[in-house]
Parts: sequence; structure tokens; C-alpha cells
Amino acid sequence: MTLTCYYLDDSSADPRLPHDSGRPVDYSHVLALGVEHWNVPVPSDGKYVIVDHIMEQRGYHYHDFVTLNKETLGEALESVLDGFYEEHMHEFEEARYILSGHGYWDIREHPTETWIRFKVGPGDLVILPPGMFHRFTLDEKSDLSSMRMFLETPSRHALPRGKVADENPYRVDYLKTIAVL
Repeated sequence: MTLTCYYLDDSSADPRLPHDSGRPVDYSHVLALGVEHWNVPVPSDGKYVIVDHIMEQRGYHYHDFVTLNKETLGEALESVLDGFYEEHMHEFEEARYILSGHGYWDIREHPTETWIRFKVGPGDLVILPPGMFHRFTLDEKSDLSSMRMFLETPSRHALPRGKVADENPYRVDYLKTIAVL
């Protein structure tokens, strides 16, 4: 199963809306930019055998579960989403397995600097490479549960877009890996 990918429109309306510009992006292009994606049905018994196998293959040693909605976060939900939606990069892979609900990943296409958006839902396991500028938001229902996966202990350390991030060795390495596109 593939993701539906498209260029973002220029609207400043609520980021939780689809913002589909009507210009599709081929799924293979998103993969070529370094995004990895699997669709693994969410098991009803809570045993994540396939996801655990992928984690083991990639050297992940830790995971936790996060629920983003008004019930769990109350008034803090909006500020949490604002933080996720600020353009940033990490010095590690960002790996999420969606258990329920829906959200949008926005990734920067290089070298055009155009935003590409794709919607994720239950069963989508997405890994973004270190050095890729991105952001995340929920859809208009604002209710999502996911498994976060890490090589070691959890880290939310993010570098906002700017000179420091642009010169970061992980960003430089990322750009080298996609230079052949």
C-alpha cells in the first residue's frame, strides 16, 4: 500500500486541513527523498511482531506510545501541535507507527524547497532520515495514537530551520544521499 502524496497549497488556513494543491507527487519520489514506509495492519492483540522485527533489523532498542488528543493533553494539545508543526530536522531517524487516527507529514523537497504532504493512518510505519526538514500535524479530528521508536532512549531534540541546521553534518550527509536525484 502506498501513501497519497501531493504538493501543499499556499493557504494559511488551519494546518490540520488537507491543503491539497491538486498537484500529485509520485510515491516513488517521496521514497527517493529518503522516506521509508511500510503498511503493517495494527494487531488486535497488541503484539507488534512485524514492527518489532523491523525495529530489530534497524537497531532500535526503545519504543513508547503517545496519544495526541484533547482528552489526554487538554489545553496543551494546541501548543504541542504548534511545536510539531515548526519546520525542523533531527540528528536521528524519526520513526512512527500509527495505531489510530490520522495525521500529515510535510517534508521539504530538495532542491525546490517545496512542501510535499502525505497523510498517515492506522498501520502506517514511517521513518524519516536524519537531516530531512519536516513537520507534522494531526488531521481535523485531532486524535492520533502512535508508537515512537528510538535507537536508544527517547529524544525530541530538534534543530529548527536555520543556519545551524543547514550546516549540521547530518543535514550535509542527507543532501549528499539525495544529490543523485
